[in-house]
Amino acid sequence: MMRSRPDDVPPKPPSKGRTHPSVRAAEIWEGLNERQRIYLTACYQEDQEVERQVTAARATSSGKRIPAAEWRKVPFTIKADPAFTGYTALQDRLRVLGEHDAGAGQTFKALATRGLVVVSEDQVEVFPLGFVPRVLVELTRLGRACARAGLGEALPPRRPAHLLSEWLWSSLMKVASAEPDGLPEDDMWGRSKFYLGTGYRSRGGSSRGLIDEFAVTEGEGEEAFVREYRWRLTDAGRQHITQYRDAYRGMYPNVPIVELA
Repeated sequence: MMRSRPDDVPPKPPSKGRTHPSVRAAEIWEGLNERQRIYLTACYQEDQEVERQVTAARATSSGKRIPAAEWRKVPFTIKADPAFTGYTALQDRLRVLGEHDAGAGQTFKALATRGLVVVSEDQVEVFPLGFVPRVLVELTRLGRACARAGLGEALPPRRPAHLLSEWLWSSLMKVASAEPDGLPEDDMWGRSKFYLGTGYRSRGGSSRGLIDEFAVTEGEGEEAFVREYRWRLTDAGRQHITQYRDAYRGMYPNVPIVELA
């Protein structure tokens, strides 16, 4: 069964005398010089690209989930001869925009002072040099908001709690496309079964119960054996698809929707 969820609580209106975050972000963007804007834009573009890659990997991998606090730290430069290290993706973006490394430290310092980025260092192994320092840049929430304001991008709408993320909806559609025979266990994406499958528990509580696993057997009587396990939609899964397909079509237009028989 699907988890019961409390009614959504409407957001509190902003307190009097406080500047709305989007207004503040736009004001900060206006106060940046051209070079600072280019650096912030490149950081934002790389941040969004990494987020897309992490989301895609999460849908197909059953490995350990990497927290955002780690993958949002985007490498900027490795403090060694580029002949050994090459250039990072962020450096390549800046070069395309006409900016090179000279003066980068002061530019990042100015962005950090405004609370737009956090700059840190770690070490990375480079053959044949051994471990060398690497500079990482992480956009803050204000930094992403500021970049969106400057680029004219709207804040992505928040997904309602009763709807699935894109990778879980894709997994549900994959199971639906295999009806009525069922989807082979090996074809189930990553950890999606823990969030969708009956009888599992995820970190957020019990799973949605939208799909169920069943055994495919061969032989009869004492000679019968389980050949494989497959996944199929539960009644709750069918109801969820029927009830919310239009909402998902608008949210995830790139995910084909299966028409149920």
